Amino acid sequence: MELTKEQIQFIDHRLEKEGIKYWDVRIEMLAHIVSGVEEKLKAENTQYEFKGIVQDAFVALGWKNNFNGGGFDDLNKQGWKNANKRYRKIYHQGFVDFFKNYLSLLVLGVFLLGIYFLSEVLLHKTFLKVSYSIFFSPAVLYIYLFYKTWKKKYGKSVHRDYALTYLLLSFFLLNGVMNFMTIDGDFAFPITYHKPILFFILPLHLILVYAGYGVYKKGMGKVEHMRKQRLS
Repeated sequence: MELTKEQIQFIDHRLEKEGIKYWDVRIEMLAHIVSGVEEKLKAENTQYEFKGIVQDAFVALGWKNNFNGGGFDDLNKQGWKNANKRYRKIYHQGFVDFFKNYLSLLVLGVFLLGIYFLSEVLLHKTFLKVSYSIFFSPAVLYIYLFYKTWKKKYGKSVHRDYALTYLLLSFFLLNGVMNFMTIDGDFAFPITYHKPILFFILPLHLILVYAGYGVYKKGMGKVEHMRKQRLS
Protein backbone atom coordinates (compact mmCIF):
# COMPACT_ATOMS: atom_id res chain seq x y z
CA MET A 1 0.00 0.00 0.00
CA GLU A 2 1.50 3.32 -1.06
CA LEU A 3 1.18 6.30 1.26
CA THR A 4 -0.60 9.42 0.11
CA LYS A 5 1.19 12.74 -0.31
CA GLU A 6 -0.53 14.01 2.85
CA GLN A 7 0.64 10.99 4.87
CA ILE A 8 4.25 11.45 3.67
CA GLN A 9 4.06 15.16 4.58
CA PHE A 10 2.76 14.20 8.02
CA ILE A 11 5.84 12.02 8.61
CA ASP A 12 8.17 14.71 7.25
CA HIS A 13 6.65 17.41 9.47
CA ARG A 14 6.87 15.19 12.52
CA LEU A 15 10.54 14.45 11.83
CA GLU A 16 11.21 18.19 11.64
CA LYS A 17 9.20 18.86 14.79
CA GLU A 18 11.17 16.27 16.74
CA GLY A 19 14.61 17.63 15.95
CA ILE A 20 15.58 16.67 12.39
CA LYS A 21 16.00 20.26 11.16
CA TYR A 22 18.24 19.52 8.18
CA TRP A 23 16.07 18.59 5.23
CA ASP A 24 18.62 16.31 3.54
CA VAL A 25 18.88 14.19 6.71
CA ARG A 26 15.07 14.08 6.84
CA ILE A 27 14.87 12.86 3.24
CA GLU A 28 17.11 9.89 4.00
CA MET A 29 15.12 9.05 7.15
CA LEU A 30 11.80 9.70 5.42
CA ALA A 31 12.52 7.20 2.64
CA HIS A 32 13.34 4.53 5.22
CA ILE A 33 10.25 5.21 7.35
CA VAL A 34 7.84 5.44 4.40
CA SER A 35 9.08 2.12 3.05
CA GLY A 36 8.65 0.45 6.45
CA VAL A 37 5.19 1.92 7.05
CA GLU A 38 3.96 0.87 3.60
CA GLU A 39 5.16 -2.69 4.17
CA LYS A 40 3.49 -2.76 7.60
CA LEU A 41 0.19 -1.46 6.27
CA LYS A 42 0.25 -4.02 3.50
CA ALA A 43 1.12 -6.86 5.85
CA GLU A 44 -1.57 -5.86 8.36
CA ASN A 45 -4.17 -5.27 5.64
CA THR A 46 -4.56 -1.67 6.87
CA GLN A 47 -6.34 -2.77 10.06
CA TYR A 48 -3.94 -0.78 12.24
CA GLU A 49 -4.04 3.00 12.65
CA PHE A 50 -1.58 4.86 10.39
CA LYS A 51 -0.24 7.11 13.16
CA GLY A 52 0.35 4.12 15.42
CA ILE A 53 2.39 2.36 12.75
CA VAL A 54 4.37 5.56 12.15
CA GLN A 55 5.11 5.76 15.88
CA ASP A 56 6.35 2.15 15.87
CA ALA A 57 8.58 2.98 12.89
CA PHE A 58 9.96 6.03 14.73
CA VAL A 59 10.79 3.97 17.81
CA ALA A 60 12.46 1.30 15.67
CA LEU A 61 14.57 4.00 14.01
CA GLY A 62 15.77 5.45 17.32
CA TRP A 63 13.04 7.76 18.61
CA LYS A 64 13.34 8.25 22.37
CA ASN A 65 11.33 10.04 25.04
CA ASN A 66 12.92 13.21 26.38
CA PHE A 67 11.84 16.31 28.25
CA ASN A 68 10.32 17.71 25.04
CA GLY A 69 8.19 14.61 24.57
CA GLY A 70 10.40 12.72 22.14
CA GLY A 71 13.16 13.10 19.62
CA PHE A 72 15.99 11.67 17.52
CA ASP A 73 18.95 13.28 19.28
CA ASP A 74 21.26 10.26 18.93
CA LEU A 75 20.23 9.57 15.34
CA ASN A 76 20.64 13.23 14.41
CA LYS A 77 24.21 13.24 15.73
CA GLN A 78 24.92 9.96 13.99
CA GLY A 79 23.72 11.43 10.70
CA TRP A 80 26.25 14.26 11.06
CA LYS A 81 29.02 11.82 11.96
CA ASN A 82 28.27 9.60 8.98
CA ALA A 83 28.27 12.57 6.59
CA ASN A 84 31.53 13.89 8.05
CA LYS A 85 33.13 10.45 7.77
CA ARG A 86 32.13 10.26 4.11
CA TYR A 87 33.48 13.71 3.24
CA ARG A 88 36.66 13.25 5.26
CA LYS A 89 37.36 10.16 3.17
CA ILE A 90 36.73 12.12 -0.06
CA TYR A 91 39.03 14.90 1.24
CA HIS A 92 41.86 12.49 1.97
CA GLN A 93 41.40 10.73 -1.35
CA GLY A 94 41.48 14.05 -3.20
CA PHE A 95 44.82 14.84 -1.53
CA VAL A 96 46.26 11.45 -2.55
CA ASP A 97 44.88 11.70 -6.09
CA PHE A 98 46.68 15.01 -6.60
CA PHE A 99 50.02 13.18 -6.50
CA LYS A 100 48.81 10.55 -8.97
CA ASN A 101 48.24 13.13 -11.69
CA TYR A 102 51.31 14.04 -13.77
CA LEU A 103 49.88 17.41 -14.75
CA SER A 104 49.27 18.26 -11.09
CA LEU A 105 52.86 17.33 -10.25
CA LEU A 106 54.11 19.49 -13.12
CA VAL A 107 52.09 22.45 -11.85
CA LEU A 108 53.43 21.82 -8.34
CA GLY A 109 57.00 21.82 -9.64
CA VAL A 110 56.49 25.09 -11.54
CA PHE A 111 54.89 26.64 -8.47
CA LEU A 112 57.82 25.67 -6.23
CA LEU A 113 60.30 27.07 -8.75
CA GLY A 114 58.24 30.26 -8.90
CA ILE A 115 58.20 30.90 -5.16
CA TYR A 116 61.89 29.99 -4.95
CA PHE A 117 62.65 32.59 -7.63
CA LEU A 118 60.55 35.20 -5.79
CA SER A 119 62.31 34.42 -2.51
CA GLU A 120 65.66 35.09 -4.18
CA VAL A 121 64.85 38.33 -6.01
CA LEU A 122 62.55 40.01 -3.47
CA LEU A 123 63.38 41.55 -0.13
CA HIS A 124 62.42 39.20 2.67
CA LYS A 125 59.64 41.46 3.96
CA THR A 126 58.22 41.75 0.44
CA PHE A 127 58.43 38.00 -0.05
CA LEU A 128 56.41 37.50 3.13
CA LYS A 129 53.70 39.82 1.80
CA VAL A 130 53.62 37.92 -1.48
CA SER A 131 53.39 34.65 0.44
CA TYR A 132 50.43 35.95 2.43
CA SER A 133 48.76 37.00 -0.82
CA ILE A 134 49.25 33.52 -2.26
CA PHE A 135 47.97 31.90 0.94
CA PHE A 136 44.75 33.94 1.02
CA SER A 137 44.12 33.97 -2.74
CA PRO A 138 41.82 30.88 -2.56
CA ALA A 139 39.54 32.96 -0.34
CA VAL A 140 38.27 34.60 -3.55
CA LEU A 141 37.08 31.18 -4.75
CA TYR A 142 35.50 30.46 -1.38
CA ILE A 143 33.60 33.77 -1.31
CA TYR A 144 32.34 33.19 -4.85
CA LEU A 145 31.18 29.62 -4.12
CA PHE A 146 29.66 30.65 -0.78
CA TYR A 147 27.67 33.42 -2.50
CA LYS A 148 26.65 31.06 -5.31
CA THR A 149 25.47 28.49 -2.76
CA TRP A 150 23.70 31.07 -0.59
CA LYS A 151 21.90 32.50 -3.61
CA LYS A 152 20.29 29.13 -4.36
CA LYS A 153 18.64 29.13 -0.90
CA TYR A 154 19.18 25.47 -0.08
CA GLY A 155 18.00 25.86 3.50
CA LYS A 156 19.51 23.83 6.32
CA SER A 157 21.58 21.10 4.70
CA VAL A 158 24.23 18.90 6.29
CA HIS A 159 25.83 18.12 2.93
CA ARG A 160 26.00 21.81 1.98
CA ASP A 161 27.59 22.70 5.33
CA TYR A 162 30.27 20.03 5.02
CA ALA A 163 30.91 20.97 1.37
CA LEU A 164 31.70 24.54 2.42
CA THR A 165 33.57 23.51 5.58
CA TYR A 166 36.04 21.24 3.78
CA LEU A 167 36.61 23.90 1.15
CA LEU A 168 37.77 26.22 3.95
CA LEU A 169 39.45 23.60 6.14
CA SER A 170 42.99 24.32 4.97
CA PHE A 171 42.70 27.93 6.16
CA PHE A 172 41.77 26.71 9.63
CA LEU A 173 44.57 24.15 9.70
CA LEU A 174 47.41 26.33 8.44
CA ASN A 175 46.46 29.91 9.27
CA GLY A 176 48.01 29.57 12.73
CA VAL A 177 51.39 28.80 11.18
CA MET A 178 51.13 31.76 8.82
CA ASN A 179 50.44 34.08 11.75
CA PHE A 180 53.98 33.44 13.02
CA MET A 181 55.56 34.26 9.65
CA THR A 182 56.69 37.77 10.51
CA ILE A 183 59.97 39.55 11.14
CA ASP A 184 58.54 41.28 14.22
CA GLY A 185 57.04 39.97 17.44
CA ASP A 186 58.22 37.85 20.34
CA PHE A 187 56.62 34.67 19.04
CA ALA A 188 57.66 34.92 15.38
CA PHE A 189 59.59 32.12 13.73
CA PRO A 190 63.29 32.92 13.24
CA ILE A 191 63.90 34.40 9.78
CA THR A 192 66.20 31.55 8.81
CA TYR A 193 63.22 29.16 9.00
CA HIS A 194 60.81 31.31 6.98
CA LYS A 195 61.68 30.04 3.51
CA PRO A 196 61.67 26.30 4.33
CA ILE A 197 58.36 26.67 6.17
CA LEU A 198 56.77 28.66 3.33
CA PHE A 199 58.06 26.23 0.70
CA PHE A 200 56.19 23.53 2.61
CA ILE A 201 53.06 25.42 3.77
CA LEU A 202 52.11 27.22 0.54
CA PRO A 203 52.01 24.17 -1.78
CA LEU A 204 50.40 22.06 0.97
CA HIS A 205 47.71 24.70 1.40
CA LEU A 206 46.90 24.84 -2.31
CA ILE A 207 46.81 21.03 -2.56
CA LEU A 208 44.38 20.90 0.37
CA VAL A 209 42.24 23.59 -1.27
CA TYR A 210 42.21 21.40 -4.37
CA ALA A 211 41.04 18.43 -2.24
CA GLY A 212 38.47 20.65 -0.52
CA TYR A 213 37.08 21.77 -3.86
CA GLY A 214 36.59 18.10 -4.75
CA VAL A 215 34.56 17.67 -1.55
CA TYR A 216 32.56 20.79 -2.42
CA LYS A 217 31.63 19.42 -5.84
CA LYS A 218 30.64 16.04 -4.40
CA GLY A 219 28.66 17.59 -1.57
CA MET A 220 26.79 20.10 -3.70
CA GLY A 221 26.11 17.44 -6.31
CA LYS A 222 24.39 15.37 -3.61
CA VAL A 223 22.45 18.43 -2.39
CA GLU A 224 21.18 19.13 -5.91
CA HIS A 225 20.20 15.49 -6.42
CA MET A 226 18.36 15.33 -3.09
CA ARG A 227 16.63 18.65 -3.70
CA LYS A 228 15.27 17.36 -7.01
CA GLN A 229 13.98 14.29 -5.16
CA ARG A 230 12.40 16.55 -2.59
CA LEU A 231 10.64 18.68 -5.19
CA SER A 232 9.50 15.78 -7.36
